[in-house]
Amino acid sequence: MDLRMPLFFSPRFSTTVRLLMGLAGHRLAFRLLSPLAPRRAGKRARRLFLTPPQHRFRKAELDALEEASLLTVPMPTGRLVGWRWGRAQDPIVVLVHGWGGRAAQLRSYVAPLTARGYSVVAFDAPGHGMTGGRESSIVHMAAALEAMLRHVGPVEALIGHSVGGAVAGYVLSRGAQVKKAVLLAPPASLTEYSHRFARLLWLPESVRALMQAQIERRFGIRWSDFEVEATAPRLTQPALIVHDIDDRDNPFRDGELTARHWPGARLVATHGLGHRGALYDSAVISEVTGFLGNAEKHGATAK
Repeated sequence: MDLRMPLFFSPRFSTTVRLLMGLAGHRLAFRLLSPLAPRRAGKRARRLFLTPPQHRFRKAELDALEEASLLTVPMPTGRLVGWRWGRAQDPIVVLVHGWGGRAAQLRSYVAPLTARGYSVVAFDAPGHGMTGGRESSIVHMAAALEAMLRHVGPVEALIGHSVGGAVAGYVLSRGAQVKKAVLLAPPASLTEYSHRFARLLWLPESVRALMQAQIERRFGIRWSDFEVEATAPRLTQPALIVHDIDDRDNPFRDGELTARHWPGARLVATHGLGHRGALYDSAVISEVTGFLGNAEKHGATAK
């Protein structure tokens, strides 16, 4: 008798079923609401768009955080939770996770960077991980990154994954004093990102546009301000952009577009890593650490 757990009772299968059932429910709701109550549909879409997915921490992530010093930074939206690896007096690299991610996802970069003499800082953005909260957005994430940069002092480099890469570019375009930037699988357009969101939920364009207008009005921003064509041409920092040909979340052309508009940026194309493989791939990590080089100790400021 085979006593192994059947597939349909496995945690992974159960999670997948819940996600699919939830997606089907949202699609049905929008199909009913969109023609009858478009404003309600727009409000529902806005709430979903501003709600990052939550995932349980893995043991490897918690183990990595145990090796770091805890940082807490006050923000208007609540306390921002972050961590520091390495010596506080060493030059700093800040890691920025993507949408629905968390700081510990970039843990594979910590040891190679500290070995090169850097102090590594990472944080969970509002609505994510241990910082918590129910709502987030690129505005929340940008404010969190700016708050962390002010807290830790001079920063040598930013490494941002996915939406975290777009956030890094936006913050740099607002004048953040950082010497280098690495973007892993960045999206090039918040508007196009919302179109992919709309296609997933079967939202008609009228509801997607209404959702965008509601978000812009609420935060007092224009999505066009976050487009790579608006942010990247103002940047002077050397930049390395790593993007996979097979990325299904942010297509490779987003990396190409980012590199094209960022003066002097270098694009590295990978194969077979998908959207998240650059977080762990040893060849990518070697490329990134080589680009950053060894820390220059004379530029360090203790905090």
